[in-house]
Amino acid sequence: MTEEEKKEATPAEEELPFDAVDLMLDGNLQGQINYSLVKAIASALDEKAQILIQAEESYQPVEDETFPEAAMPEIEAMSKAILEGCVDFSKICFWEACETSEVAWEETKDEEGKVVQRLPYGNSLEEPRPGNRILANLEQILIWMEAVHVAHEKNGMGWVSPYGCPEDGQQAFEARAQSIKEFEQLIITIQKNFDF
Repeated sequence: MTEEEKKEATPAEEELPFDAVDLMLDGNLQGQINYSLVKAIASALDEKAQILIQAEESYQPVEDETFPEAAMPEIEAMSKAILEGCVDFSKICFWEACETSEVAWEETKDEEGKVVQRLPYGNSLEEPRPGNRILANLEQILIWMEAVHVAHEKNGMGWVSPYGCPEDGQQAFEARAQSIKEFEQLIITIQKNFDF
């Protein structure tokens, strides 16, 4: 692009340095800091979740073993990090966990029809998108956990025990059942948390 073309480029071609939530939080420093932390958490969670998501996409079953069965240790580690880690995910708001609005532009044009001013605003979406994928990843982890639970029940209580011990397996089964309930409640809490 020549210098002349750069000067004539419309503001629509410029990269946006913010998202709709940043607009919404303008002037709310505490909210902006909190949202920056949420975005960092979302990025870290998505990085780990994408490893499993991509592994599932390329997974070839061995002796009818499903992906959740094969990846049980990783799935359970991820769920424990969510439920028992240093972050209280239940405090994350719905609008922080997915994309509920997008940046739109109000344009002012001159007599020749050229855009002379553009002001950004947050345009609410009728149907939320995954956005930073916190909610989407939590829902995916829950799906995997439920699939592991079904496999555990199908394969017998000794399935998860390194010694084939049904008592150990029963404890793991009951602990996972509790984790599934907590995960379901966590997702519901986020979906209902519209606080600003």
